[in-house]
Amino acid sequence: MENSGVSAFEKDQVVETVIDIFVRVIGFIERKEVCRTTNPARDFYIDTDDLTLFITEVEKHFRIRASQSEWFGIDGTIDSVASLVLRHLSSGYRDPAPRF
Repeated sequence: MENSGVSAFEKDQVVETVIDIFVRVIGFIERKEVCRTTNPARDFYIDTDDLTLFITEVEKHFRIRASQSEWFGIDGTIDSVASLVLRHLSSGYRDPAPRF
């Protein structure tokens, strides 16, 4: 696995949490329509404002802060979002002042 020290179980948990955040933030998509290979922008034509809100909610939930270039560097799938989260979590840095 690309995240050293991260088990498949941990990644699955992060994937499920990211999916839950996506479904809650977007509001009109059923949970059963989303999986780890879902690309929200491509598969559901989610606009930029909603994607920004989704990213913000992911960062708040996990207390991370990824740079814009990191977000642009992923393929946009739920799985790639989870991998980005795990990279930040495994670095040991947690945002001391989460944005709420």
